[in-house]
Amino acid sequence: MSNLVIILLSILAIALTAGWMAFGTRQRRALARLKDEEDAIVAEERRMFGFLHELGEAISRADNHGNLHRLIVEGMQRVIDGAGGAIYVLDAEGKMLVPKYYSEHCAPLIEVPQHVRDMESQNPGTLLSFLRLQDCTLAHSLPGRIYSGQKAEMIANVAAPDAPPSDAEGLAPLMIGPLSSGTRRVGVLAVVGRPGTKFSAIDFDVFNSLVEQSAFALANAMAHQEAHDKQQIEAELRSASEVQRILLPEADPVIRGVAIDGRNLPARVLSGDYYDYLDLADGKLGVVIADVSGKGTAAAIISAMCRALIRAKATADSPPSAVLSAVNRLIAEDIREDMFVTIVYLTLDCRTGEIVLARAGHTSPLIWRHATQTTETLEAPGMAVGIDSDGSVFDRVTRDVTAHLSTGDCLLLYTDGISEALDTDEEMFGEERIESVFAATAALGPKKVVEVMLKEVDQFVGGQRSLDDITLIAVQKTA
Repeated sequence: MSNLVIILLSILAIALTAGWMAFGTRQRRALARLKDEEDAIVAEERRMFGFLHELGEAISRADNHGNLHRLIVEGMQRVIDGAGGAIYVLDAEGKMLVPKYYSEHCAPLIEVPQHVRDMESQNPGTLLSFLRLQDCTLAHSLPGRIYSGQKAEMIANVAAPDAPPSDAEGLAPLMIGPLSSGTRRVGVLAVVGRPGTKFSAIDFDVFNSLVEQSAFALANAMAHQEAHDKQQIEAELRSASEVQRILLPEADPVIRGVAIDGRNLPARVLSGDYYDYLDLADGKLGVVIADVSGKGTAAAIISAMCRALIRAKATADSPPSAVLSAVNRLIAEDIREDMFVTIVYLTLDCRTGEIVLARAGHTSPLIWRHATQTTETLEAPGMAVGIDSDGSVFDRVTRDVTAHLSTGDCLLLYTDGISEALDTDEEMFGEERIESVFAATAALGPKKVVEVMLKEVDQFVGGQRSLDDITLIAVQKTA
């Protein structure tokens, strides 16, 4: 073999060796890149699972819901490797988005007034304080647009918080999406990248997945909190109801020559109706029935105020109209403009059967006469308490009327929860039915009157819960 051939073969061997070495180097580099990518994916998955684990723990801890917004933003930053983030939640009225957490390096997502930017240069932290406190509208803001459109967006460049809007080097990428779980729209979540970087399509997919999980966590936390708040409110209402029941008579008074039976059935936990008996001097009994417009807590408070005021002002010598006038003057300034109270207050001389009665806009009482077996209406002029604040009109129109109960006669006081009770066809129980039931039962005594009246109303409404409070009192002269 010639020297030339040997030289050529050596060169070829060297080239092949170098090629294989280069191929091996490229292969090692490719394998290293694949390993790095695998490590990155594994690390991202670990950050993702760690984030989801933290969300699960936060939901299970009712006392940690206040930190959930911060946990979501900071967890999002870790998974995406972002510079900052923010979360907005829709307010109770459904009109504004409220910033619940804004991280330190999150780009402004809303328009920032120039004076705030000017102050930031002199007093660092002004901009962040502004962003953390400023609600934004649904119509004229980036978060509002994302919330209304219910579609996530990836924006290539936004101004970082510490860079002028015109500074290209200070621009950073942004991903922002709506927080929605089922039919519940919660708010908006955003994450900002580092200046000079870009978010990839994979980053956007991960972001959307995290937004979905965060929305689910927030919706569950809000539902948990609402259930907790409801339980607290119900417990407080039950306590208030117990107090209110204490303010009602424990039992009907036992008086020689007079039989009385009263009942109060609230439409809700608390009642705006109330009734009361006052043990006055000289053998007189005061009887009150009242109905506050509306229902619930406000009505219950007003009814308790009326009870206290009447008890403070009522004496054996005080005409009922004067007592109601005093109550009106004291309560009119403290009652809401859309509220009022109708009241009947009467005094009964248990020995003679004489009644002196004043009516403040309340349903007129009925008297069943034993001698004639007929029912009559006891009319008395008057207007509701709380309408006339200075009392001049109230005093002019409210007058006392007198009546007399003979042996066997029966008096019925009731609120409009009975007369306005509705059946399934929206027909009212009405005054005629009340008079008919009263006439049929009056001779049997107050207890029977009350029992049958309530039974008839219940049957009329088909066993449904009454929409209004029901209160009635029956008084009969027995001797």
